Amino acid sequence: MTERLKFSPNSVVTKSPDSQPHLSDRASTFQTTIVGYGRYGKNYIGTKYAKNGYFWEIVSIVDPVITSSLFADSILGQNQPQTYLFQSFRQWHDNYFKYLNNQQKARQVIEIALKPELVYEQLMLYIDAGVKHFILPKAVVRNRQEMLQIAEIIHKNKIKAAVASQWYYSDFPKFIKREIQKFIKEKTQKLSLTSSNHSSIPNLYKVEIDFSKENGLAYTTDPPLLELPHALQLLSSIGIIDFNHYCSLPEVSGTNTFVNAIYQVKNIKNKVHVCSNIDMLPNPAIKKEHPLWDIQERRLKIYFDEDNTQPNIEVDFWIKFDYSGDFALRPGKLIIRDNENCSNQEQLVLNIVDDQLLNMNLKIYEAFQQNFVDFQNDQNILSLERYLPIGQQIMLIQNIWKSFKEEKGNSSIINN
Repeated sequence: MTERLKFSPNSVVTKSPDSQPHLSDRASTFQTTIVGYGRYGKNYIGTKYAKNGYFWEIVSIVDPVITSSLFADSILGQNQPQTYLFQSFRQWHDNYFKYLNNQQKARQVIEIALKPELVYEQLMLYIDAGVKHFILPKAVVRNRQEMLQIAEIIHKNKIKAAVASQWYYSDFPKFIKREIQKFIKEKTQKLSLTSSNHSSIPNLYKVEIDFSKENGLAYTTDPPLLELPHALQLLSSIGIIDFNHYCSLPEVSGTNTFVNAIYQVKNIKNKVHVCSNIDMLPNPAIKKEHPLWDIQERRLKIYFDEDNTQPNIEVDFWIKFDYSGDFALRPGKLIIRDNENCSNQEQLVLNIVDDQLLNMNLKIYEAFQQNFVDFQNDQNILSLERYLPIGQQIMLIQNIWKSFKEEKGNSSIINN
């Protein structure tokens, strides 16, 4: 190491964890280690962990390139400068974890903020060490075999593992789902009066969801594993697609920078269209207004009827917070429009300013207080077991996307 860490390994081992001021004695508090301090760890979830007075207390960061100066340049580093910094699992284990007593070990949480191809190996290290609480990133891992192996080990060892999916823990998908159900109920009642074959008429016309971002190539992650998990999770939470029982193959296409997936869903006439681009060209006007932002497109459009030129439900899920993570510089937006056949169309517009990541953390840590069985059965928590159908769908799309690219590449070679 070229630079001495803020808390060097030697300084850690000479003191018992019982004497450390950052180890809380509160029975409800968990001691958390963030593994991976890149964009997500530093700029997003790290700002939430910087807040005091919740169920968590950050005790350490594990990252191969972490230094005291890099950490001090983050909100978490400024608010929690006493945090231990380690560059490997071995440093963390030998200079921190092994000095904890059994009661303290039982209150440790590992938040993994790594790319999918790195998660499996790191997760196994901390599981083997005896950690019982994990927060995992979407898409968790890069293939179905790794995901099923993790699920089996977690169940066997009664480990509580939650998947970080902020919109799963939000009330907005539930609100959207209720609006859709209300429309379907009204439509069914009207059709029953005018058509004897109303049960064969689709409930919705079309659904479009686009989760894309500018400069996503910096993450060096395949398009199906970066933004697509957000889109599929929302489609599930809203009730558009039940991935527990969806057996058909989606139509998948794409390139190195984007993936499209089209789902044929019962009662949706013109299908569900999913798009995810990790190298999006932003709207010039928005980029001119915010030149330093990485612009994102996170939009859902639901058309109730074929004649509608505008979506009846439109949601902009992109909420941009300031550097501290405390204030929404750009709120999200939910628009609900009346049927366009009405002469005086009305619409309800709601701004979304809630801190979805903080809300997610609160619910996960509250659920960690439960025993394993209650945690697994808690519908409010996206446990790894509950996430599996979506995770396997992501792996399926990843495989089809790779095959599509290979076939397209081979076709191009033959044509040339």
